[in-house]
Amino acid sequence: MTGSRKNTGSHFVFMPSPRLTVAVSALFVAMLALLTLATALSLPWTGLSWQAQEHGLLISAVSRQSPNSAHVASGTVITHFAAGQQIIAADPVLLIEEPDILPSYQDYNLLMEHNRHLLAAAKQGELQAITDNGERVTVQVGKRPLRSLPGLFWLQLAFGVIGALTGVIVWSVRIGNLPASLYLLTGVGYLIFAPAAAVYSTRELLIDAELFRALSIINHFGALFFTASLTSLLWHYPTRLGRFPVALLCYTIALAAWLTDALQLTPSSSLFHLSVLGVFALSFIFAFFQWLRTRKKPAERAALRWFLLSIYLATSLFAGVIIVPAALGVTPPASQGVMFGAFLIMYIGLAFGVTRYRLFQLERWWLSIWAWFLSGVAIIAVDLLLVSFVAVSTPFALSIAVALVGWLYFPVRQKVWSFFARRRGDTMEDWLERAIPPLMSANQLEHLSDALTAAAQAVFDPLDITRSEDLIAAPTIADNGQRLLLPSPADHSTLRLHHANRGSRLFTSRDLDSAAFVLRIYHLIEDSLSAHEQGVRSERSRIRQDIHDDLGAKLLTLLHRADAHDQKLLVREAIRDLRDLLSSMDSIDLSLEEAALQWEQEARQRCNANSVTLDWQSFLLSPQVQIDQRRIADLTRIIREAVSNALRHAQPSVIKIKLSERDNSLAIAVENDGLNQRKDNIREGRGIGIIRQRVRRLGGVVGMDQRQGLWWINVRVPLFSDGFNAEQRNEALL
Repeated sequence: MTGSRKNTGSHFVFMPSPRLTVAVSALFVAMLALLTLATALSLPWTGLSWQAQEHGLLISAVSRQSPNSAHVASGTVITHFAAGQQIIAADPVLLIEEPDILPSYQDYNLLMEHNRHLLAAAKQGELQAITDNGERVTVQVGKRPLRSLPGLFWLQLAFGVIGALTGVIVWSVRIGNLPASLYLLTGVGYLIFAPAAAVYSTRELLIDAELFRALSIINHFGALFFTASLTSLLWHYPTRLGRFPVALLCYTIALAAWLTDALQLTPSSSLFHLSVLGVFALSFIFAFFQWLRTRKKPAERAALRWFLLSIYLATSLFAGVIIVPAALGVTPPASQGVMFGAFLIMYIGLAFGVTRYRLFQLERWWLSIWAWFLSGVAIIAVDLLLVSFVAVSTPFALSIAVALVGWLYFPVRQKVWSFFARRRGDTMEDWLERAIPPLMSANQLEHLSDALTAAAQAVFDPLDITRSEDLIAAPTIADNGQRLLLPSPADHSTLRLHHANRGSRLFTSRDLDSAAFVLRIYHLIEDSLSAHEQGVRSERSRIRQDIHDDLGAKLLTLLHRADAHDQKLLVREAIRDLRDLLSSMDSIDLSLEEAALQWEQEARQRCNANSVTLDWQSFLLSPQVQIDQRRIADLTRIIREAVSNALRHAQPSVIKIKLSERDNSLAIAVENDGLNQRKDNIREGRGIGIIRQRVRRLGGVVGMDQRQGLWWINVRVPLFSDGFNAEQRNEALL
């Protein structure tokens, strides 16, 4: 809360914490707001509401608490005022909101002179209002109550306070950063011109001439200061355009224009308006060069686009409605006090820019500081409300304020915060529910890489995910938040996530924490799968060794003891099946080409042993694709049973075997001649049953029939466990 010490080499510099900076600044802003309030309450109050008419002023309403309620009625038209010996016309200029729109300083000074005489006469009880029928009514004044301040006063005061505090929050976490300092100065300018105008623009009728003039001069200073700061900011942000001291030039022009206006060295205040427009026009040039500088920097271009939109939407709206008409001597079409709110667009735009484009790198502090500050404001506001409008003593008011804020404001704020956080998917429960299922779905180590990609997609919802060969040590944000780099240890690569939440925001430091947590879950699952697979391999090795030692030895004994040729043939087939079974337990994958060579070699040996010609045809599109041993064992048994079926139940001269690959599936066609024509049909025996069973286990389809003296078997199976769906099976041509 207090701050820190920064080592600059020769000495330590005290660096206040953001909260301390905001607290001290907020105290200063509050004091200035109270001073503005006190000044507004010091103005004379008649309790009369005035409205400009073509030939005078209309009393449109009379307050019940007004000192004039007994002898003045609403609807009365005043044509003149008698201020002692002075007769002053009830000109609508007396109600003018902003005096700098008057045609000349002569008219401006005449307005000040009339206000001086009117106030002096009112203080002495000698101010009389002359009606349109010639009657004279003495206008009495009293102390201005708080409730009489119009909403426009509070609105302008709030505009200045919010603008200043926004600038303070930006600067508090970037102390020493020139663009952040310039942004703070725009808020200072806002705080100068808006509250000053709030006092004189919402006066009832009477105001001290010197106060009126001073507030008008202060308002002009704040406007020029704001414009110079904003233009200088666009020279320095997002990149500095050059070494020329543009800020000094802008402030010098602004100071010269302000002094010229304050000293009335020109015939009218048009120079003030033209100076504001001239300094502001420089910002368009700077914005153009900033646009050129960021053409190859998409992150900075996105931030600049949002920044310029916020600035020019606000300033152009105010300039078009207020400054340009005033410079041309035309009455503005809208109230200046209301149009001050246009500048608030710029600060609201900054709030969105902070959360979306990381303007000024504030995403870590922005919301937390505002939440902390508004908590204190809530206590003060409730306290003032109780003291001002409810008959509650100050100690009790503070206690009730703390209770109300603690019981009502904080719970409501937390609910709202949780609602928006959940909508953004920032809560741990939200993204954890999306991250764990893809990772838990991986049942083998080789599937973990795809599982991590699916988890990253679920958690961060990027527009695109690409993969690079280099492996990084930890999650990293790149390209100013446009990309998140996530290590993928399973395949020693890096996932590149582009544009978070479908491009709606940039990656932030919070995403780094989420990515690190996802990786921790990943490593836990990886360790679990490794332990499981190690246990499976150990148990499989033990079973394999037992089968080899016990069953293999007994089969060899039977082979040596067998006398009949059929018995020896049967034992050799059993030994071969045992060898295939043990091979499938080794979990060593083979390429499709290697497996096809093994199938061809075995089939050719058996055909040669039976004096049968083998016509082997192989059309493989991806011969290097890897097939697991379990699938190879099933495919081997299918081809073996098909050849055995031909040799056992027919007298073939040629056995034709054709392998072809399509859509990640393997088609096996076995055809032979030499059928026994005396059989009316072919009965399915044990071998065909084995073929059907293994094809079904592989998720494939099988068809068999005889035609034109040939027996054929067509099999189509997927090369991978998920490479062949039900629709493909139904449409398979056999």
